[in-house]
Amino acid sequence: MSIGKDAYALTWLVRRLFRAMGEAADSYLGDIGLTAADRAVMEFLYPDAALTVPRIARRYQVSRQHVQVTANRLADQGLVTSAANPRHKRSPLLQLTQSGREAFADIRRREGTLLDEIFRSLDPADIATTRQILESLLNHFQETRLD
Repeated sequence: MSIGKDAYALTWLVRRLFRAMGEAADSYLGDIGLTAADRAVMEFLYPDAALTVPRIARRYQVSRQHVQVTANRLADQGLVTSAANPRHKRSPLLQLTQSGREAFADIRRREGTLLDEIFRSLDPADIATTRQILESLLNHFQETRLD
């Protein structure tokens, strides 16, 4: 198989894995009233980050509108609050509330157990190599992305 075919297969698998992980997250987060999108926004703010919606959108590589809708939902649940942004009056800083930090810490504990189960049968060296490859690919896209 040529590199082109392997590269295509790898990107196809990454897309499938991303979707499968999103579905799994929606499933295990549903019992606490959260979604995979909620979890992603909370992760950027955990434990004590203060970021604007546009900054999260750039890091998450989604639209500002998507992040704003998610942030509004999290604020309605008391998990996120906004604070004045000294650098931009119309773009407040989002932060996790104490409840939000506690909820995300619980999510991380639950995920730790799940990940231990999923990765138990894999060779740690293979996991490390896969991580390096995925980080290289992500870095490429982040460095070449037009803002």
